[in-house]
Amino acid sequence: MSRPRRARGDGAVTIVTAASPPTGEQRELLRREWVLADRELFGGDVDWTSVSLTIQARAGGAVVGLAAGEVIAGMARLHDLLVVPGWRGRGVGRRLVREFCARAAVLGAGRCFLRCPATERHRRFYERLRFRQVALVPRYYHGMDFLEYMREPLP
Repeated sequence: MSRPRRARGDGAVTIVTAASPPTGEQRELLRREWVLADRELFGGDVDWTSVSLTIQARAGGAVVGLAAGEVIAGMARLHDLLVVPGWRGRGVGRRLVREFCARAAVLGAGRCFLRCPATERHRRFYERLRFRQVALVPRYYHGMDFLEYMREPLP
């Protein structure tokens, strides 16, 4: 659906809702304009290369847990931490997070961020690993509050 909008002194602007994924023209605009915006903000060219990082725990030949995320622009983001039920409470999650942070540091990250459900269990787990809460995100997924955590510095 298009709606004409009046731009300051330049005539009408039409706002169009586009389907995903972005078209070639839209990708080109992002590529070209983000470089200029980054130069304006950071004073030069910056590297936005994202490096995926996945750490797994195995037992008896099967994966029993993993920590997965990325390292980008000097920081890490832990997207997923999952330990299968029979292995919870045995230190597997703690070891996965520690290894994720250590590997992220080797890849150039100085800090690590993550979001988790705002439960007492999650709060205790991450705070024992030296993460500190930096935000509460209300109704983040399916109406549930989440916490944003950061650990700095990394090992």
